[in-house]
Amino acid sequence: MNENNRTEKGWKPIPLSLKILFVVFVLWAIGSVFAISERSESGLPFFGMYLYGSYASLIVLLLDVMAPLTFLFALWNRKSWGVSFALTYIAVFILNGVVAYFTVREQLGIPQILIPSIVNVIFLLVIYKTRSYTK
Repeated sequence: MNENNRTEKGWKPIPLSLKILFVVFVLWAIGSVFAISERSESGLPFFGMYLYGSYASLIVLLLDVMAPLTFLFALWNRKSWGVSFALTYIAVFILNGVVAYFTVREQLGIPQILIPSIVNVIFLLVIYKTRSYTK
């Protein structure tokens, strides 16, 4: 890789796997914006507790909207902190899934816990595997 490719920013130099994640995260953030009011009313399992109202809305806003968009900003601009940031917030989702499995499995059901957790593990692995892109 020549020096110009190492400093080039934007869509073009992003590896294909990260481009796919980019699109998924944009759709995820948009969908989460539309789901804030529903999560506020129906509740959100978060580390063994059900959060309602403004607490649930705040968690959705921070973890489902702002965190992916922050990672996408870092990815677009090749910021070195972006990978650590993404791995941290995705790990929060995975840990929340593990806690939910033991605490709210009967209310949510196993597929609603395991499928998002597996998808987040895949996201984590893709980001970790392509971490050299931002260095």
